[in-house]
Amino acid sequence: MTNVDTPTLDRIMEIQESAQLCGEFLEWLQEKYVMYDKNIKRDSPFVDVMRDPGDYINEEKILAEFFDIDLKEADRERFRIN
Repeated sequence: MTNVDTPTLDRIMEIQESAQLCGEFLEWLQEKYVMYDKNIKRDSPFVDVMRDPGDYINEEKILAEFFDIDLKEADRERFRIN
């Protein structure tokens, strides 16, 4: 079997415990406060909270950015090892 270089997936494994804790914090925070994606322009700060879920922050993307993980590269590495 050939070894496949997977630095991004290796990094994900290294930070898994910290990322889990941060993810739990983000979930708790979102239960307490309404948190929207700041990159989405809104006409009013008083938006309907039942809007499209894409309006809310994406925990996976935020954690990846915080831990400097390229999610597309991780997917490419997963594809190479499968």
